[in-house]
Amino acid sequence: MATYYGQIKGNRSIATRTGTASSGITASVQSWNGSVITRLHDNKIEIEISKDSSFRGKLVFYGTLEELENKLMGGK
Repeated sequence: MATYYGQIKGNRSIATRTGTASSGITASVQSWNGSVITRLHDNKIEIEISKDSSFRGKLVFYGTLEELENKLMGGK
């Protein structure tokens, strides 16, 4: 049974993927200037950035959705 569900939309229809508790789910959105990689696993979020189109990059956040929201909202 899917624990994680992802969607991506470009110039075609929406594509979906699922991830289980053991596999998690990873999404990489890429451009010529770099990429943003997001992983959901064990109810944690990893966000990485890369200056190329790799599937790994520099970790810029690791934590829960609540921790990410607090960080983005300035601790409010």
